[in-house]
Amino acid sequence: MKLSQHFFAALVILATLSGCGTTDSTLQQQGHNQSYITGFHDGRHSGMKEGGNNYEHYIKDTERFASDEEYRQGWLAGEAEGEKLQQQAVAAGNAAAGAAAGYSINKEAKKAGPHPEKAAKDAMKGVDTDALNALEKQ
Repeated sequence: MKLSQHFFAALVILATLSGCGTTDSTLQQQGHNQSYITGFHDGRHSGMKEGGNNYEHYIKDTERFASDEEYRQGWLAGEAEGEKLQQQAVAAGNAAAGAAAGYSINKEAKKAGPHPEKAAKDAMKGVDTDALNALEKQ
């Protein structure tokens, strides 16, 4: 598989994963109010940050978290989703990097010259191996 195909596959995976987040309309259809939804978004950003995404920010309205049960429940649910999404993104990125690295290594190995076994056989051509065979039998 060509490197461009690996890259394209990785982009498709990442795009799919980024679209896996819960939307406002889904939360509304589940009966959640705006306070829950706000908490969910804050928690999701925080979860992604906690999961290692340096492009995200930890967001938590501590006063609201302590006093507003809907915000708190939303924040906790969002944090869990953010961590899960970040883990999926890391796994997809690692898979894409591994595929690209494997492709590059294989390509370089082919350019490197003859296969090691062939090189060893070529090196042994014309060498008297009778003494080695005698040692092997002892």
